[in-house]
Amino acid sequence: MSDSVKAWHEMKESEKAGRDHATEINTRHYIWVLDHSYGTVHRYNIKVKGLDMEDYETLISLHGHSVNNCQWMVTDKKEVIY
Repeated sequence: MSDSVKAWHEMKESEKAGRDHATEINTRHYIWVLDHSYGTVHRYNIKVKGLDMEDYETLISLHGHSVNNCQWMVTDKKEVIY
């Protein structure tokens, strides 16, 4: 393979890696909280990646929910799917 063809393939791979990275950064995540105390469902936008279970439970508490009376999940789905 010639150097120019090799350079072109490397450039395309680099462009794809950049697009994949941008998509990963721009993908939003949400935490859905089912609060049994009030019979309500809440959705919160999560801007920080790489949180662990304790971090999510802290966020739930900071929003005024009792972690012991809630069920929650993290997803990239913004809307409820029936």
